[in-house]
Formats: sequence, structure tokens, C-alpha cells
Amino acid sequence: MKKIIVVSGHGKYGTAMQSTLELLLGYNGSLYFIDFREEDTDIILREKFLQVLHSAAPKQVLFVCDILGGTPFKVAAELAMNDESVEVVAGVNVGSIIESIYQDDEISICDLAEFIVKVSKNTTLKFDKQGSYSSDFHTEDGI
Repeated sequence: MKKIIVVSGHGKYGTAMQSTLELLLGYNGSLYFIDFREEDTDIILREKFLQVLHSAAPKQVLFVCDILGGTPFKVAAELAMNDESVEVVAGVNVGSIIESIYQDDEISICDLAEFIVKVSKNTTLKFDKQGSYSSDFHTEDGI
């Protein structure tokens, strides 16, 4: 089954991530971006989420939220509670979102949620000034 990823967070987090991901990947129809603006309430955010869920049906949905316990996370978690096709993660990084996009459509939405968290953990580090990353780190090219 096809999957979509909904990226949401406080302020312009969603659209900022959209800008970053589209710069790196181009447009991707399986990604949705929703901002939780200062003037929004949790009810407004819920409606935004529900619009995506209804337009995405019968696809599986992974909500990627900026911070654990924030309103976007709480609203997405409420929607996921009674829906096996919806999962929620928080605090992941751009690289893990990119890698999750390229996962096989046969992977379950639950496994995709676990995968994105694992990749975030594995790609978060402190740069070692002593050079232990020198074989993997090149300054001449970027992404």
C-alpha cells in the first residue's frame, strides 16, 4: 500500500521543511507539509490533518512532528490512536525523512515509523575535530 508522510510543527516548520526537501529532492507527491501557526488552535490543526487523511485514503500515513509532546504531535497521536494505518514520530532529521521516502512500499507503516527514528539516531552526531570521520567527510562537495 502506498504511504504518505505529513511533516508538521510549530510556526513555519512544515513549509520550511518543504523548502529544504524540495531543494534536495524536487517535488514529491507523497509529502505533505502543515504549519501550526500562532493563530491556529488544536481544533484548526486537527481539521488540517483530517483534510490530508481524507484526501490520502486509503493510503497509510506517517506524521513527522517537530517535537515530542507539542500540539502537532498530540493532535496527530489522537488521530493515530484508533487507526492502524496512521503512525506518529517526533524529532527526526531531514536525512531520515529523505531515506524514508525511498523505502519499499511493502514495508508496514509501523516499520517505517521505527525506521525513520532509527535513521535519525544513527545520523545524529557531534563532529570529531580529531579527524576520526576523515574518510567519510569531504569538504569539496555537498548535497
